Amino acid sequence: MVARRDLQRAVGWLLLALSLLLVVTGLGITDYQLVGVATLGLLGKALSFQLHSLLWIPFLAVLAAHMFLSCRPGKRGKD
Repeated sequence: MVARRDLQRAVGWLLLALSLLLVVTGLGITDYQLVGVATLGLLGKALSFQLHSLLWIPFLAVLAAHMFLSCRPGKRGKD
């Protein structure tokens, strides 16, 4: 069984990765020339828009999991 602390860390790292992806794809929509050069042409405007549109659901799910695991009742001052 996975310890709660390990699960919190995994969810935290996943939230960080999704947050960075959302920022990069958002920049890929607005400043696509810069992001295209930085990703060696891998991430164009159309792909950035598609990924950005698809990532918000997993981002919200992982954010909710992070909040649930981190802000449970009775935790304040006991950890």
